[in-house]
Amino acid sequence: MIFRLVMLAEFVAIIAALAMPESLQSLGLASFILATAALVVAIFPSLASLGLAKVLRPGAVVVLAAPALWMALQAVPMPMDTLGNPIWATASAALGKPLAETITVDKGATMLSLAQYCAVLAAALVTGVITLDRYRAAQVLHILLSIATIATAIWFGKTDGIGGADGSAVAVLGVLFSCATAIRAADQIARHSRPGAIAPVPLLVLSTATIAMIVCLAALLVRTNSTAVIAALLGSGILLSVFAIRRWFLGLWGTAGVFATAAILFVASVTVIPFRTNTDVTIALSTSSQIATERMLQDVRPAGSGAGASTVLLPLYRDMGIGAPRERPTAAAAMVIDMGWAFLCGVVAIAMLAACILIRRSLSRAYDYVYPALGAGASIALTILAFADHGILSLGASLLVAALFGLAFGQSVSGAGREAMSLESKDASDRMAGPVPASRPRLAPAFLTLWPRVALAVLGIALIIPTIWMILPGWYLGGQSSLAAAISAAAGWPNEISKPVSVAAAHEDFWIRGESRSGKDPALAADEQKTELPAASNAFARALRSSPLRGDIWLMLAAASKQNSIQTAAMLKMSYYTAPNDLDLLPLRLSVALATDAVIRELEFRDLIKRDVSLVVTRRPAIRPALVAAYRSASAEGKIYLENLISELDPTYLDKMRARNSRQGSR
Repeated sequence: MIFRLVMLAEFVAIIAALAMPESLQSLGLASFILATAALVVAIFPSLASLGLAKVLRPGAVVVLAAPALWMALQAVPMPMDTLGNPIWATASAALGKPLAETITVDKGATMLSLAQYCAVLAAALVTGVITLDRYRAAQVLHILLSIATIATAIWFGKTDGIGGADGSAVAVLGVLFSCATAIRAADQIARHSRPGAIAPVPLLVLSTATIAMIVCLAALLVRTNSTAVIAALLGSGILLSVFAIRRWFLGLWGTAGVFATAAILFVASVTVIPFRTNTDVTIALSTSSQIATERMLQDVRPAGSGAGASTVLLPLYRDMGIGAPRERPTAAAAMVIDMGWAFLCGVVAIAMLAACILIRRSLSRAYDYVYPALGAGASIALTILAFADHGILSLGASLLVAALFGLAFGQSVSGAGREAMSLESKDASDRMAGPVPASRPRLAPAFLTLWPRVALAVLGIALIIPTIWMILPGWYLGGQSSLAAAISAAAGWPNEISKPVSVAAAHEDFWIRGESRSGKDPALAADEQKTELPAASNAFARALRSSPLRGDIWLMLAAASKQNSIQTAAMLKMSYYTAPNDLDLLPLRLSVALATDAVIRELEFRDLIKRDVSLVVTRRPAIRPALVAAYRSASAEGKIYLENLISELDPTYLDKMRARNSRQGSR
C-alpha cells in the first residue's frame, strides 16, 4: 500500500512539472511531493532496502552527491580571491560595502538549481526502490510511457508545447519507452506461444506501444530537427541490439557482431547530423541561434559561473532589440557556463560508463533485461540531445529522465528484490524461533538494510528545507517581500524615478523575504514617509548581495541616491554594464544620467548615453517620449548634450521635443 501511494505521488509530481510552466511554484510543488515520498520510503521499513543497497554502491553514492556538493560550494564565500567571480569585487566597490566573493554570480539561481537536482535525485532513488519488484517495474514502465505519449501529443498539437523547450526531450523519451514496452511484450508473446500456453495478453500492450511510438516519432519528425530524431533512433538501436543478441546471436562472436553492426550504424548516423563548423562543440548540434551563448562560452571560468547562471548571464550577452530571437543555450553549453568544462566532461564520461554497465547487466539477466537496456539507450540518446537543445534540463523532462534511470538501475541487478525479501523472511523466522545470540555476520545485513534508508532520509530532509523556504514565506508573511515593499515605496517617487517600477516588480527577487506592511500602526505613517527612500535603498542593496547582475536594481539605487553624484555615477555604471540591452530600463536610465552633471562630464558615460539616444531616435520611435521626459528633468549640461546628440541624428525631432517640453512646462 505504501509503495502504491509513493508511486502515485511521484507520478503526480512528474505530471505537474510537465503541465505547469517552469516557475518557483512548480519547482516547490514537485520538490515537496518528492521530499515527502523519499521520507516515507526511508521511515517505513521495506523489504527493498537491501536490494537498493546492492544496486546503489558507495561509488555511485559519491558520484550522485558530487554535483550537489559542487553547487553548494559555489554559493559559499571563497577564501581565495582567485576563485570568486570578479563581479563581486566590482559590486562591492560600487556599493561601498564589502561583499563576500563566491563562484556563482547569482546565489538564488544556484540554490534553485540545487533544489531541482535534489528533486531529480529523489525521483530516481524512489523509483529505484519501487521498481526492485518486477511487477511494479512493469507498471512504472507503462505509466511512464503513458505520461510521455500524452505530453508529446499535447506538445505536438500546441504552439509552445508542454513545458516549452522540453517537448523534444519528452518525445525522445517516449520513443524509448515505447520501444522498451514493445520488446517486453514481444518477449512475453514468444514465451506464452508455446504449446499448451494461455493466449497472450501482451498483444494489446504491443499494439499500444506501437501507436505511442508512431505519435512520438511523428512529433519528432515534424516539430524538431534531425538531431533529436537520430538520438531517438540510436537509443532505440541499443534496445534492439540487446534484443537481437538475446534472441538470435548468443555467444561472444554473436555479441561482437551485433555491436560491430551497431557501431557502424552509429558512425553512419553521426555523419547525417548537421554539425556546425567554426563554433564551440557544446552548440555544434544546435540549429537555433546561439550567438549570445558563443559569447558566454568565450568568457567561461574554470569553476563556472554558478549553477543556473546561464539564464542570468544570457541578457548581458544578447543583442539589443525587442525583435531579437529568443535563445536558450544547449544543455551542454549551460553545464559548461554554470559548472565548468571539467563537470561536462565528467558527466559525459559517467553517461558512457553507465551505458556500458547497463548493457552488461542487461545481457546477464535471464528475464527483464529490457529495463537496463532502456537505461543504456537513454544514456546514448540524451547525451546527443544535450548538445542540440536545452530540453533535458527543464524540470518536467529531468524528472522523467530520473524515473527512467531509477527504473533501469532498479532492475539492473538480477534477484536484488528477491534476495532482500528472502533475507527479511529468514530474519523474521529466526525471531519467531527464539532469541539468537548476536553474532558479527548478522550485523552486516542489518547495516546494509539501514544505510539506504538513512541516505533517503537525509536527501528528503535536504530537499524539504529549501522547499519550505520557497513556499511558506509567501503564505505567512502576506505574500510581500521587502523588495516588493521597496518597489511599492518607489512608486511614490518623482515621475522619472517611478517609470520602471512595473518592470522591477516583474523581476522581484524572491530570495529577499521581508515583513508585511499591512498591519502597521497608522501613527507611524509620517515617520515612514521620511524613511521610504533609505528603506528602499537598503532593500535594493540586500537584493544585490544575492545577485549583483540585477541591472534594474542598480538603476533604482542610482535613482534613489541622486543627492550623491559620485555614488549615482557608480550605480549607473553598474546598471549599464549589467543590463546593457534592456529597453525597459532605458527611459529611467536616460533621466538619471542626464540629470547628473558628474555623469555628463565623464567621457565613458557620454558614449553610453549616445548609444541609448541613437537607439531611441533611429530604431525605436515608439519610445521617443522618453527623451522628452529625460530632457525635462535634465540638468543644464544634460540638456545641452542631449540637444547636440539629437541635432546630429534627427534635427527635425529636436524642434518637436522643445515644443512639446514647452507645452508641458506651461501647464
